[in-house]
Amino acid sequence: MIWRLARAWDLKEEKILDLTLITFLGGFLGARVYFILENFTLFGFNILKWLLIHTYPGFSFWGALLGGYLTLYFFSRRFKINFWQAADIASVGLLGGLIFASLGCFLSGCSLGIPSKLFFAISFVGAVGKRIPVQLIEAALLFLSAVRIWKFATHFHIQGSVLAISLILIGALNLSLEPLRDVQKGIFLNVILMILGTTVFYKVTKRKILSDLKAFLNFLLRFIKDPNVRKTFIIHLRKSWYNYRVGINWKFRNLAKFLRKSNTLRRLNVRFSHKDSKYY
Repeated sequence: MIWRLARAWDLKEEKILDLTLITFLGGFLGARVYFILENFTLFGFNILKWLLIHTYPGFSFWGALLGGYLTLYFFSRRFKINFWQAADIASVGLLGGLIFASLGCFLSGCSLGIPSKLFFAISFVGAVGKRIPVQLIEAALLFLSAVRIWKFATHFHIQGSVLAISLILIGALNLSLEPLRDVQKGIFLNVILMILGTTVFYKVTKRKILSDLKAFLNFLLRFIKDPNVRKTFIIHLRKSWYNYRVGINWKFRNLAKFLRKSNTLRRLNVRFSHKDSKYY
């Protein structure tokens, strides 16, 4: 995803790939350091415990985010790349990576959901009772967010706005899912992430937050008092949902058509119908 955006924006691919690897290492180091500081009673001043990741595992998402973006800020200036542009690209890659992280968390049984008797609750090894698969819900919401952010990033936008919206989305998404998690410890940090994203948005767009709040309150009052405003708003939501649903359906149809033409499903031993049985 980062490589595609670098090509679309006519950036030097080698510099972007080098910056990506360095940023990943910075995030990796930040994730480990933050986790050690957060659980210092378990590690103490034993340097071997700090270094032996396989024997004493543990990483922190917040440390990775902080370490990655600090590394990106420092080395983007060294490589003479606009930081806001690099941060926009990194934000898209971050959303894509978080999708796989949530799926991996589901498979390994970390960040468990609360116990539930709902029909879609799942049993996890080492956990008592069935749990809400909050990791899958998170992955699905992150996927929808990544689709919207990708469309926004590949069109004209103010540099830094992709980063701002991504931070707000990640913070809001995690905050909304906190009540479904068995262990809730990221509420404060998610609020900070949303505030940070909002601050970046108004910094790069040069907009005034007081003017936007005033416009929002005026719309809210009109929405409450005027039935025509409510009707227009509901019609707009229906049209937007219809366009979004049709767009998703066409993408799945095009994907299925591509897989049929390329014989990908046949090579993976996936059958569409009984007519394909002669190939196996």
